[in-house]
Amino acid sequence: MLHIIRQSLTRRWAQSLSTLLSVAFSVGILFALYLLYLGVSSGFEATVGRLGADLLVIPADAWVQSETVLFTGAPINMYMDASFEKKVAGIPGVRSASAQFFAQTLNADCCSLTEATRLIGFDPDSDRLIHALLQNAGKRALAPDEILIGAKIDGYPGSQAMVLNKVFKVAAVLEPTGASLDYSILMPIASARRLAESKENPFMQVYWEKYGQPDHLISAILVEVDEKYVKEDVAGSIGSFRELKVIETTSVLRDLKVQMETLFLIILGGGLLAMLSSVLNLFSRFFCMAWDRKGEWGLYLALGATRRDLKIFVIGEALILSMGGALAGIVLGYGLYYAILALLNNRKAFPFIEASFSAQLQGIIGAVAIFSFIGIISAWFPANRSAGIEPSAAMALEDID
Repeated sequence: MLHIIRQSLTRRWAQSLSTLLSVAFSVGILFALYLLYLGVSSGFEATVGRLGADLLVIPADAWVQSETVLFTGAPINMYMDASFEKKVAGIPGVRSASAQFFAQTLNADCCSLTEATRLIGFDPDSDRLIHALLQNAGKRALAPDEILIGAKIDGYPGSQAMVLNKVFKVAAVLEPTGASLDYSILMPIASARRLAESKENPFMQVYWEKYGQPDHLISAILVEVDEKYVKEDVAGSIGSFRELKVIETTSVLRDLKVQMETLFLIILGGGLLAMLSSVLNLFSRFFCMAWDRKGEWGLYLALGATRRDLKIFVIGEALILSMGGALAGIVLGYGLYYAILALLNNRKAFPFIEASFSAQLQGIIGAVAIFSFIGIISAWFPANRSAGIEPSAAMALEDID
């Protein structure tokens, strides 16, 4: 039976190929969208609880996009006087304030990493998020020669990493957060300042000439707002310092989510149109089969095939086309998914956590099952029609190849 189905498909290779490709394209687009949606949804869900702040305060002269600060590990060398941490902490409605100091690795022999990466020096006494991440990693605190590696950083050799010609122990690799921590290296703020001030890091010296010594500088302040206060009001109070600029993290997330949903709707529209085209292609092919191949079916009956054999033959042909197209579409979908992700990752300015293996497997099984069902439904009418063919029809019709 499989041999006969294969012969039937290869004799009509142009029709078979067009049907299979139409299924593959629609499955590919929808599967890629499914993976992207899962990744972005997981990223947004994780980021909401792991940005570490309601407000992010940065220097007013830092010409950098909010998304770049929050969601990427791109080096950002911006500095302000450390005294602003206490000033911000004293504003009514500020429940906690924690300073961070930014430095960077270099794309050179001094570092294990293959590209310039943000170094974040955090305050071990006040940074609640890092403290929680340390506990999850089984650590209470970091030693001066220990660092934390973001979940999406590659290039460090096992338990050690060289950063700016200094060897550090990798205390832990953090869980994915969907935020900038995934692409950054974290260390105690004192260690980050020592690295930045080192003469072995001449690239950074221009900043100390402009802003002063690193011991008296910070790059950002993470602010938690008391629930009794309105975030916008607290942000306005902090913004009264003209040297400071305030980023409302939830507002940035909300705007970014709207942008991503718009992108998904555009892709979904294309995917649904492709799916409709493939479904119509399947139905039209097998609907026409009931009229165009009566002679072939009659000949099979005349040669001893049963009516049940004919039904299996017709449905089998539909299943091969639909399942084969779906499986090819899965491969195409992965290719499209990684291509789109590569384009988006040029900026990395959005929260993203790759879908788990189980979620991907569910998508694969679902796509194959749906299109297999569509294939069976599209072949149901011609399969029943074939059961009514009389063997003598083969003598009168000339559609036999």
